[in-house]
Amino acid sequence: MNTGRGRAFLAVLTAMMLIAAACGDDSSTTDTAPATTEAQPAATEAALPGEGVTVTMARGNWIETNFQNYVVQQLLQELGYEVTDPEEIAPATFYPAVAQGDYDLWASSWPLNHTPLLEGESPDGGTFGDKARYIGKMMASGALQGLLVDIPSVEQFGFTTLGELLDNPEAVARFDSDGDGKADINGCDDGWGCQKVINDTLAKNGWDDRAAQVSATHSALFAESQASFAAGGPVLQYVWTPTAFVGKLVPGRDVLWLAIEPDQALEGQDGVSAVGDACTNDPCTTMFTPSDIVVTANKDFLAANPAAASLLEDLELDPLAVAVQAVAIDAGANSDAEIAAAAAEWIAANRDKIDPWIEAALAAA
Repeated sequence: MNTGRGRAFLAVLTAMMLIAAACGDDSSTTDTAPATTEAQPAATEAALPGEGVTVTMARGNWIETNFQNYVVQQLLQELGYEVTDPEEIAPATFYPAVAQGDYDLWASSWPLNHTPLLEGESPDGGTFGDKARYIGKMMASGALQGLLVDIPSVEQFGFTTLGELLDNPEAVARFDSDGDGKADINGCDDGWGCQKVINDTLAKNGWDDRAAQVSATHSALFAESQASFAAGGPVLQYVWTPTAFVGKLVPGRDVLWLAIEPDQALEGQDGVSAVGDACTNDPCTTMFTPSDIVVTANKDFLAANPAAASLLEDLELDPLAVAVQAVAIDAGANSDAEIAAAAAEWIAANRDKIDPWIEAALAAA
């Protein structure tokens, strides 16, 4: 909701097992010559567990997530699966679709944001979580989220939390870009889980009469905030990591993470973010507990494909690798082909930990 230094080497591991058999006929003659047995070569390449299975993937509609989805696609292909190119969709669209089997999986889930979507009511009266689930810990606590506020505004008005900002009419006016009497928060795209978290947090604390989330394309809203900062104007902007955004408006230098009090957070979103002095308050509760970034898959797909399930359970990805790719994307290496190539390079450079995942997946099959 969600991320140059590219690498360009492709290595694909082909996992195979060989079955060798020797066949021959014993023949007898009236001669005294001994009977002979001729070895018939019969070594065959064993089928990989995914052969004959097509996997339909989706991916989130923020570009930084493409990298880990291409990693998953290419590793599944090593197991013999035919994997579609991940199709870009919003989270609110994905969870109903994966539950009904339109997609098998994606690698774009942020549980702390997306669980309300996964628990949404399905047409059959259950929830989408009855048919799909999170799997593995692809990037444990890999996602920090929250609002950034410009340091000059903090120094001018002296607030340490969002609540204090909204209790100050002059501070609200500074962030009111459309003149409706509310501070404008440049927030999340429609259909992103963070959009709901921000709106629900405003409603919980009675702040929705003094603040409003602006939902549009996140990159465009961020560019607007960046331009405002460059002109000496205010910034009140949602961001997440790992992305290149925090390299443009740098926490601790240009902006600070804007805290809320722990009891003002939604249930489950009251965790502390470790950002040091780059926050308006200590401890720093940013409205979002740092989230894992994981795979979500259809349960029937996982049950029918134990090799894929094993791989997804074991998969780990360093958030730094995603951050490096986010910088490359921001620098212009943003085509699907370039991001897929970067995923292949990461795989080639990390065979020491990937090969055991592949071996375990083959064993699971």
